[in-house]
Parts: sequence; C-alpha cells; structure tokens
Amino acid sequence: MNKLFFVMLLLLTACFEKDLSPESALKDFVDSRIGTVVSRDFITERVTGKMLQSFENMSEEDFAKFADMKNIKPDSFKILSKSCQEKKCFITYSVGFLTKEGDRTTFVSEVKKIAELVQVENKWLIADVTNIKTYHESKDAINPLE
Repeated sequence: MNKLFFVMLLLLTACFEKDLSPESALKDFVDSRIGTVVSRDFITERVTGKMLQSFENMSEEDFAKFADMKNIKPDSFKILSKSCQEKKCFITYSVGFLTKEGDRTTFVSEVKKIAELVQVENKWLIADVTNIKTYHESKDAINPLE
C-alpha cells in the first residue's frame, strides 16, 4: 500500500513540475511540436512578447505551414548553456531532427538556437527565439534544377 501511495505521489509531482523551470518549459514546447500539427491556441498559451505578437499577426496559411511538423521525427535535444535572472532566462540549446518521407529519411538536421524565456504568473513563457546555426544533411542527391 505504501509503495502504491509513493508511486501516485511521484506521478502527481511529475505532472505539477511541468513548466516550473525554464528548461522544462522549453523542452516541453519543442517536444510537443515535433512530429505533430499544433493549434494556434497551443502556441499562444506558451509564448509571450514578440513571439506572441508575431503569431497573432500570422495569417492562417502561414501558421498552417509553421504548425505542421508531422513529417519531422525527434533526434536530440540539448541545453548548451543558460543565463538566468529572477524572471528572465536565456537558454542556448540545440535540436536535432530527421525529416521523413514515408519510412525514408530525407534530411538529418541540427539547429542551434537561443531562447529568451520570461516568467509570467509563475509560468515560464517563450518571449523570443534566435537561430544561431542550422545544419542540414541531405540523404538524397539534391537536383538544383527542380
């Protein structure tokens, strides 16, 4: 009985820890997007500042292109460095992913970024993301004439 109580308590704690740290909020955002199509509400609940404004101003067509990542499969997520103050945090991270067409991998990619996160009402939200470096490796020959 005590073991069951401990397991339930552990599961509840894990659910409540979500977004309590800037790292977990960022990782949850990245992990939740890769391999799926997300809604505008999903995005706007997790961003603030310049990011929120850019998503609110985005056309439905542009947002649909941004939100559709169902052909992307996760490969890696690494926090490289962070610099935090009380309510603001800058995190340098890299995301690795595979682009698939059916069962075939067409690209292997790694993107290094800097995310600015701000704490709003005890929740960490993404205020801005800057790309530092993008690396794509094509698994097929690229025809520049297409």
